[in-house]
Amino acid sequence: MCDCQWTRREVVAGAVGIAAAGLAGYGVADAGSTTAATLAPLEQGPVPAPLEVASGLHIHPRSDWGADLPPKGAMGTEDVRFLLVHHTASTNNAPDPRSVIRQTYAYQTGPAKRWPDVCYHFMIGADGSIWEARAGSLDGPVVADATGGNQGYAQLICLIGNFVGEAPTLAAQDSLMRMMIFLADRYEIDSAPAASVTFVSRGSNRYRAGSQITTSTISGHRDCSATACPGDVGYSLLPTWRSRVHATRLIRDDAGPYRSATRLGVHLS
Repeated sequence: MCDCQWTRREVVAGAVGIAAAGLAGYGVADAGSTTAATLAPLEQGPVPAPLEVASGLHIHPRSDWGADLPPKGAMGTEDVRFLLVHHTASTNNAPDPRSVIRQTYAYQTGPAKRWPDVCYHFMIGADGSIWEARAGSLDGPVVADATGGNQGYAQLICLIGNFVGEAPTLAAQDSLMRMMIFLADRYEIDSAPAASVTFVSRGSNRYRAGSQITTSTISGHRDCSATACPGDVGYSLLPTWRSRVHATRLIRDDAGPYRSATRLGVHLS
């Protein structure tokens, strides 16, 4: 389970509310509040084409899923030091990623968390679609809310689905690689498989506030919190993902030995 998400008690207590939202079993609604039950239904119609943020990387801006769901508070900037992979622990058969993201918003801005927006910077669907989740993430290093004590230090990427017993789709994994390469370039993060980063925890259910934490520059949520996220299979894939990200950056760097990657930037029109 991702401790940014629901608990079993919340699901049982609020089953009616979740069913009213049409997402029973997704595990992403604030099941104990009226927010999930009263969230406006997703407007039907074709999904707009994503923005081409960099070569080979296409991302749906936040307006494609939440134009009617603005942030509920201000969010500052982030000192990005590493990347943190999550999963929603929800169904692997969600028919539309937008519905899951909207219910994530309802839960995380509701009474359970009271965060100003979705905590994750980006979310990835089983079909490989990538979505800007937290407002401002396409523009720059907006600070995330999190339960791992890493607030202000990590860019959070969340795979939609439950990867305790199965792997993300190949499409989702490919998009995850592209997203991590982009972020590693953008924030000049060392992606070598053995690279690590140290930060002072702001407090989690695993580390006390003020603890000095050292973790990989590409980590899983459970490295910072006592949680199953991003699932046993998802977590076991981290070494492969680190190697793929780093190898791709090395191949693409045609100027000689590995060096800090050039920032790609974001070009929005």
